[in-house]
Amino acid sequence: PTKIRSHPRPPHQAPRRLPPMRKRRRGSVIVVVLVLITLASLLLARFMEDNSLELAMATREVDRSRLRMDAMSELELALAVIAEIRSIDLNKIHDPAQGYDDPHKYAGIPVREGLEVNFEYEDESGKLPLATLDKNTLIQLLYSLGLEQRDAERVADAMVAWTSKKYESIEEEATDAAYQRAKLAFKPARRPIRSFEELRTIGVAKDFFFDEDGNPTRLLRDFQQCVSLYTFGDTNINTASDALLLSQGLDERQLALIRDRQNEQKKRTTGVPPYFRVTSEVRQLIGASGSLSRFDDEVHLMWVRVTVKEGQAKCRVSALVAIREDVTFTAASADPDTASSIDALTGTTTARTFTATTAASTSSTGVTATPTTGMGRGFGGGFGATTAKAPTALTPGVALNSASAVTLGGRTSSTSINYPFQIIAWSEDNGAPKVTAPLDDEEAPTVIRRPGQMSTPTTPSKNK
Repeated sequence: PTKIRSHPRPPHQAPRRLPPMRKRRRGSVIVVVLVLITLASLLLARFMEDNSLELAMATREVDRSRLRMDAMSELELALAVIAEIRSIDLNKIHDPAQGYDDPHKYAGIPVREGLEVNFEYEDESGKLPLATLDKNTLIQLLYSLGLEQRDAERVADAMVAWTSKKYESIEEEATDAAYQRAKLAFKPARRPIRSFEELRTIGVAKDFFFDEDGNPTRLLRDFQQCVSLYTFGDTNINTASDALLLSQGLDERQLALIRDRQNEQKKRTTGVPPYFRVTSEVRQLIGASGSLSRFDDEVHLMWVRVTVKEGQAKCRVSALVAIREDVTFTAASADPDTASSIDALTGTTTARTFTATTAASTSSTGVTATPTTGMGRGFGGGFGATTAKAPTALTPGVALNSASAVTLGGRTSSTSINYPFQIIAWSEDNGAPKVTAPLDDEEAPTVIRRPGQMSTPTTPSKNK
């Protein structure tokens, strides 16, 4: 058979093929370009994120500084209003219903546009000074807060033994020997309690004021509302709690009469304010029965809290203001066995007093305040005192902005105001107020009782 031979294609018709190395180079360039674009995008995104964060931080810092100055200014206004009301009303402060509950309304000064302001007042002298309470008074108070009589006696006994130098507890868990047997041996303080956290170390008492996990119980929260760690004159009956009044011998009928008088919605005789100006008014209202020996009608020590808000930014300042000069705080004792200042019966030590210095507060540009002796910060040179010092701000390092003079109650203020007050404690925060942890569902509500009332089992007994 004949073989047919195929002729090869001419060179110009043959398919062109790229060398393998050249193909790889072209693919590598594309990959490198994509990688560079990705890296550039990531760097740009990170740069924008950092700039946004820095801008937000700078904006917040500016807002914080501005709102802090606003809060300081509002606190100044509240103190000025309180000072004027006090000078008008027989040199006494009784209750926010006197008119300082809304300082702007009283002073006739509008709030800055866009700013929300809230004033809160907590009368620390509406409580019983813990350092002055004896064992029987403690028992009555704890019983009125819901403890059984026996449990109230045990807790009071342990607390007195902790604060007194020569009193020895009859409860085994609260004796000196029991404290020495602890993993970390210690001795009782032998002085009045300086912090409610001390209750964690007091035998017997810690089992009632804290649960097994160390969280505060309802009893501790109620106890804190009835007693103060500061020492002052008698308790202000205008702001005393129901449990405190019942623990001091008043009955439910007398308590209802007092609350009706304080209720602003009730109809009262024309000219009668919703608070008591003298304790004789209370006696006239409730009758001859019931002890009022521990009660007064005026504020000695008060928390003033001012919250300002603008948009999403918020600032709150809280100042513990000594309205009267009789406020003291228990001093620390270095050695309970050798401190001669500790009283043998009550365990009280030489209290720290708060001495005011001459300082002025003003609406014009000022300098930093001069610290006072002790923990307090003074406002003014005392009652009716004058000063030639430069205007000062509330706290160190804060200069007040310039502003024109304002009027208080129809009177034009001078360049400086002499506040007869002292700032004993100060705190600031820029977040939401602290919220008390919710109570457990199984925790029974507090039943307030007065001494001598038939006992009802509201709190489980913890006798060991």
